[in-house]
Amino acid sequence: MSATVLVSFQTKPDQVEALTAFLSAVQEPVMASGGLSISLTQDQDDPTRFFEIEVWPTADDHKAFVAGAAAAGAFDPLEAILAAPFTVNYLDTVKHSAA
Repeated sequence: MSATVLVSFQTKPDQVEALTAFLSAVQEPVMASGGLSISLTQDQDDPTRFFEIEVWPTADDHKAFVAGAAAAGAFDPLEAILAAPFTVNYLDTVKHSAA
């Protein structure tokens, strides 16, 4: 069973465009590293709040990607962009319905 990963970001108000550009650029490396899908979403009521919804084969695959990216300094630019550290949640689908 695949793992759904929810990554939450709170950016500084003057850094919305910078975060959007940074996270958009991360999508290709995520997919090349084994991610099955990735969506970048923005809160309709708070434009400084973003969520990435990623699907990976396993949570460990995502954790390995993050560890490698962090070791390479890929997340260093976020320090100037974010108002708080990003958070990661690993989710199991309990029920899914679609039209």
